[in-house]
Amino acid sequence: MNDWKPRMTRTVRLLAEQLATIRSGTVDPGLVSSVRARSGGNAVPIRRLAAVTARGDRLVVRPFDPGDVPAVVRALTDANLSAYAMDPTSIAVSVPPISGEQRQAMARRVKALGEEARVAVRMIRQDARKQIAARGRGSERAVQEATDLAVAEIDRLVAAKVAEIGG
Repeated sequence: MNDWKPRMTRTVRLLAEQLATIRSGTVDPGLVSSVRARSGGNAVPIRRLAAVTARGDRLVVRPFDPGDVPAVVRALTDANLSAYAMDPTSIAVSVPPISGEQRQAMARRVKALGEEARVAVRMIRQDARKQIAARGRGSERAVQEATDLAVAEIDRLVAAKVAEIGG
């Protein structure tokens, strides 16, 4: 019943993955890496189907299998990204610059995601404390230390992303 530590780690990892998909002022391959495309009947993240590189103000996606090009274009278009096939083996995703208003909205979204992650970690702490009280053994101090470390990492991730966005 000592599953609280991996749950806290998963919460922090999930936040990091969510923050990677939020666009900052620069063109970042993380923007499309978590978009899922249909391949072989399964929805697979693009990072497993293709190599993504940044070139100027656009991303170039090169699927490992050229047969996946239409599925990747469709997935990127469905994700509200302007994608088009440059040739039979590569896809371009244009990334327009973001306005100050959009930066502020993104910064608010990042802070909201951080707060949700903090709440999730605190709920895990509460569950762990209940388990310790019910069993009569365990260390509440270890739970609190793990909670403090997780919250500090969440704060670090959020602050880094807000600074990257410039909001």
